[in-house]
Amino acid sequence: MGRVVTLAVAVLRRPAGWLAVSAVAGLGSLLLLLPLFGQPGLELALGVSALLTVAGMALGATAVAEARKPPRPRIPRLEPSGPATAVAASIAAAFLLASAAAAVPFLGAVALTLATTPCSPWAQSALYPVLVLPTALLAAATGVFARTLFPGRLGTLLVCLALLLASLVWTVWPIAVGPQVFAYNFFLGWFPGPLYDEALRLPRALLWFRLESLLWAGLVGLAATLLFLPAGHAQAAARGRVLPALGAVLLAVVLLELNAVDLGFRASEARVQQVLGGRAETMHAELYFPAEKTAEQVERLHRDVEFRWEEVAQFLGGAPSGKVRVYVFRSPEEKERLVGASGTQFTKGLAVYLNDAPFPNPVLQHEMVHALASRFGKGPFGVTVRFGIVPVMGVVEGVAEAPQQTRGDLTLHEWAAGMRRQKLMPDIRELFRPEGFYLSAPERAYTAAGSFVRWLRDTYGTARLQALLAHADFRGVYGQSLDALATEWERMLDALQLDDRSVNRAFSRFRQGSVFARPCAREVAGLAAAARSDANPLDALQLIRRCTALQPDEPSFALLEVSLLQRLGRYSEASQVLSRLQARVEGLPALEAETGLARVRLAFLSGEWEGAPAQLEQLANLRPGLDLERQVAVWRAAETAAEPGRTVMAYLARPDELRTVGLQRALASHPEQPLVHYLLGRRLLEAGAPAAAGTHLRTAASLGLPVPVDREAWRLRVTADYLAGDCGAVADDAGQLPDFGPGLRSEMTEWQARCAFDVKTFKGPLVPADPFR
Repeated sequence: MGRVVTLAVAVLRRPAGWLAVSAVAGLGSLLLLLPLFGQPGLELALGVSALLTVAGMALGATAVAEARKPPRPRIPRLEPSGPATAVAASIAAAFLLASAAAAVPFLGAVALTLATTPCSPWAQSALYPVLVLPTALLAAATGVFARTLFPGRLGTLLVCLALLLASLVWTVWPIAVGPQVFAYNFFLGWFPGPLYDEALRLPRALLWFRLESLLWAGLVGLAATLLFLPAGHAQAAARGRVLPALGAVLLAVVLLELNAVDLGFRASEARVQQVLGGRAETMHAELYFPAEKTAEQVERLHRDVEFRWEEVAQFLGGAPSGKVRVYVFRSPEEKERLVGASGTQFTKGLAVYLNDAPFPNPVLQHEMVHALASRFGKGPFGVTVRFGIVPVMGVVEGVAEAPQQTRGDLTLHEWAAGMRRQKLMPDIRELFRPEGFYLSAPERAYTAAGSFVRWLRDTYGTARLQALLAHADFRGVYGQSLDALATEWERMLDALQLDDRSVNRAFSRFRQGSVFARPCAREVAGLAAAARSDANPLDALQLIRRCTALQPDEPSFALLEVSLLQRLGRYSEASQVLSRLQARVEGLPALEAETGLARVRLAFLSGEWEGAPAQLEQLANLRPGLDLERQVAVWRAAETAAEPGRTVMAYLARPDELRTVGLQRALASHPEQPLVHYLLGRRLLEAGAPAAAGTHLRTAASLGLPVPVDREAWRLRVTADYLAGDCGAVADDAGQLPDFGPGLRSEMTEWQARCAFDVKTFKGPLVPADPFR
C-alpha cells in the first residue's frame, strides 16, 4: 500500500495527474447543477463515468510512466520488486486517484440533497459505486496498458481511443441488430432504456456485467505485465507465471459472454421468441405471444394487427414490403427482463414490442405507425433524423400519435387546444429540437406533436408528410419555416370551440410535469411502484406517505393513501387526509371532483352519509369532464334509488366479487333498476361475456339513465356487440346513437370499420364461445 500511495503522490505532481483528478472532481461537481444529477444515482454516475473514462486512462498512463523511472532523491519512491508489482501498483495508484476524484461529486450530491431537498440521498445511491468504480479500474488499466505498449503520448492516445471505440461498437452492435433498448458499456456503464420508465432498481444483470468489466481490467493489466517483462531468461520464467492467470481471466470473460443473454445484459430475438412460446403468421405480420393464449385470443390479436396495419398504411400512403414482427409480453416485468423496457412500449424497425392488454390493444396503432413509417425514415431504425444520426423525436412521435383522431371525450386537436388554454402546452418549436421533446412532460409532448403533425397532413397532404419523415426539413417540404407553420397551427387551435368541461378535462390529463421538473422523481417512482406491488396495505401506506411528503402537490398519492386507509378501516385518518387535500385542490374542478368522490365513498363506508348528498350536488356543478361527471351521476342516482341503491353504492365504494353477487341479488328483486343493469353489464364485459353484457346495457338504456351514464352505456354497448360478433347490432347502434359528441361518434365509426374489415378480410366477424357453457 505504501508503494501505491507513493506512486499516487508522484502522479499528482505531474500536470496530467492533477489535471485529470481536477477534471473529474470539478466537472463532476458542476453536473450537480443539472436536473436529476443533483442526487446520487444513475444520471450522476453516468456523467462521472464518462469523465473517468478519459481521466482514468490519463492517470494510468502517467502512473506507469512514473513507475518506470528510477528513484530520485527529491521524489522518493520504492523500487518495484517485479513487472507484475509495477503494473499492479500503477493501476492501483491510478484507481485510487480516480476513485477519490469520483467521491467528490458523490459527496457533493449527498450534501446538496440533504441540504436543499426532502429527498433521500440513498434512494438510488447503490448505482453509483456499481457504475463508477469498475469504470475507474478499467480506465486505469487501459492507460497502463497503452503507455506500456507505446511509451510515446501519441501512441498511448491512439491505443486508448481504439479500445474505447471497440467498447462502443461492442455496445451499439446488439442494439442495432437485436431487440434490446438497454445498453451496457465496459467504460460508460449502463443505460437502462427509455426515459419514461422512471422507477429504477439495481438489476442482477448489471452486477454480472460489472463483474465482466472487472475481469477486462484484469485482462488488460495482465497484458500490460507481459509487455513490461524484462528481456532475457527472466522474461520466460515470468511469462510462465503470467500466461496461466491471463488464460484463466480470458476464460471467465468468454464464459460470461457466452451466457450474456441468460445473465440479462444482452438480448436476442431467438430468446424472446423461445420465452414467449407462441407464434402465428398473418398477411402482413409475424406474431409472437405467450404460448398459453387461447385460440380466440390469438385470433383477436391477428385481426387487431391486420386492421391497424391497413389503417396506418392508408394514413401514411404506403408501407414497407417486409412483414412486421409483433411481440406481446406477459407482463411489463418480463419485457424489461428480456428487452429492457417495462411500462414503455416501443418499435425498432419492423419489430413492435408490446405489453399484453385487452382487445383492442391501446398502443398497437401508435407502434404500428412507427413500424410502417420506417419506409420513409432514414438510418438503421428507419426514423426521422438530422445529420444522419440525430432523431427528431417531435416528428417521430408526432406522426405516431397523428392517426388517433380521438381519445376518450375529445379529438386530438381539442385535447391540444385544452392544454393550450390551461397554459400547459409546450412550445411546439422546441419539441422538434433534439433535446426539446425529452425535456417536456410525455403526455403533453406526444399530444402536441401529434396534433401538429395531424394538421400538417390534413392541410398539406400525405406526400409532403412522407417527405417530412425523411429529414424533417420543414422549409424544404412546406416552403415555410417551422415557426410560421406552428403559428398557423396555433391559430387553428385557438379558434376551436371548447366548453369548460373540455378545458377542465385537459388539465386533469396534462397536469403532471416532466421527470426533470418533479422533485425526487426517481425516488418517488420507485416508492410508488413498490407500494402498488405490495400486498401488505400497512407497508404500502408507509411508502405512499413518503411519496406524499416528497411531492405534496401531487394529489394522486393522497388519494391512494385514502384508499389504503379505507382498506385498513382507519376512516378518521382517511377523512383528515381528504380535508388537507381538499384545501389544496380548490379551484381545480377535475381534482376537486376526484377528491369529492373519494369523500363520498368514505362517507358510505364509515356510515357517516348525512352530508354526502349535498356533496354530490356540489360535484355535479363542477363540470370536471365526462368520466368524473359519470361517476357523480351514478352516485346521485344510487342515492335516490332506495333499497337497490344501497347495493349499488356498496359496489361503487368497493367493487369486489362479493358486491357483484349483491348486484345480481338486487336485480332479482328489482329488475327495473337501470343502474344495476348498467353496472352488471359493465362487469360482464370486463369478465369476457360480451353478449350477456350487451343485453344488460340495452335494458339499462331503455329504463333510463342520467345522460353521462347513458353515454357510457352506449359506448360499452357497441363494444359488447362487436366483441360478441354481432356486426348487425353494431350497425343498428350507429344508426340510433344520440348526439353524444365527436369522441363517441369516432369510436362508433371505428367499430363499424372493424366490422367491414372483418367481412372483407376474414369473411365475417369473430363469434366467441359462450363463457357460460
